[in-house]
Amino acid sequence: MTTSELSAHPVGTSTADTAPTWPSGAPQPALLRLGAVLGGVGVLMQIPMEMLHPHHAPPNDSTAAFREYAESQHWTSVHIGQWAGMLLIVFGLLALARGLARERGVAGGLGLLGGVTAVLVAGVFTVQMAVDGVALKAAIDTWAGSTSATEHVAAFQVADGIRSVEKALSAFFHLLNGTTFLLLGLSVAVGRYCPRWLGVCGALAGIGFMVAGVVTADTGFSGEADSVVLPATVLGTVFLIGVFVSIWRRASGVRTR
Repeated sequence: MTTSELSAHPVGTSTADTAPTWPSGAPQPALLRLGAVLGGVGVLMQIPMEMLHPHHAPPNDSTAAFREYAESQHWTSVHIGQWAGMLLIVFGLLALARGLARERGVAGGLGLLGGVTAVLVAGVFTVQMAVDGVALKAAIDTWAGSTSATEHVAAFQVADGIRSVEKALSAFFHLLNGTTFLLLGLSVAVGRYCPRWLGVCGALAGIGFMVAGVVTADTGFSGEADSVVLPATVLGTVFLIGVFVSIWRRASGVRTR
């Protein structure tokens, strides 16, 4: 036995007893499966949360929207659910980004940058949900419960100011979310990690979300913004479901191309 072999396997130990390790660049099935499951659950969580969220009043009409929000008994819980779902989606995207970052060339660089922006998405969305789900609801409840005209006006101005902060956060959430979809989508489209058509869906969704961010920053929660968000959301959902299924299959040793 050579000196190097003795160093790697001291006397009295067996190579069969050594815990397996994953060589650099190799896929890690447990991480991929965990990311796929968490991301998939996160996508599914958004469906009931969206259904429970009050959405009948025009969101840009603060007076009408605040009246509807004041009657909601589950406002804060819904926003915590939305936050949790988004966090799980980000976990899934980080598992995807880690795999993409190991690709050679431009695909690897785009995957790495996409992972960085995904973390920023989680941070901005956390602040947005805190403002929308907690601070805004408290201000609206104060406005709804005010007993004098002076208090009513003052409370409304406070609530409307918080609403403006929420709109600003929503605009930058869309911009960051779009950047993440664009980077990861392009990485998939030019690489060999997942089916390339999924990358096209992700990149198009990213462009749509970025446009929605600009429109939201300019017009708030307007019909114009919604008309851009809807198709981007559809494309983004196809991308998310597709890549989570793909990384699960990759963890199982199934070719995804």
